[in-house]
Amino acid sequence: MAKGVIIDANATLDLFLRLPYSDKVEQWFRKQQQLKTQLVAPVLWEHECLTGLRRAVTFNMISTKDAIWMARQLLVLEVKRIIPTEELHSAALIWAERIGHSKTYAAHYLALSENLAADFWTADSRLMNSVRELGIDWVYCFSGSMSL
Repeated sequence: MAKGVIIDANATLDLFLRLPYSDKVEQWFRKQQQLKTQLVAPVLWEHECLTGLRRAVTFNMISTKDAIWMARQLLVLEVKRIIPTEELHSAALIWAERIGHSKTYAAHYLALSENLAADFWTADSRLMNSVRELGIDWVYCFSGSMSL
């Protein structure tokens, strides 16, 4: 089995909603399935995905019925959710400070990625740019150039 890869909610939602990088994300997910890569995310991933689906309903992008179906499909992705430990919470707080965020959502993905020595994929180009400024090279963004 290939090494685990961290995936965030922004990228995951591109699978379900027609967003700018949906085609790239779909290709990437197919490749990870072929490689039998374990997809990993902090527990908050699921909640962030559901929040994104709810927002899509609010903005009339999808129906509630579609959102419920999509929420079920999240389980099909077999993303391993990691329950945070005291160590991961501490690391997330440090990451949030390093990248200048007042919230720790993105920082939890970074902390988990660092802890597992796994690549982290996102659809958040601002986050990737923030970590690139710190010299971090294990964060990748679907909006930038990438090799599948």
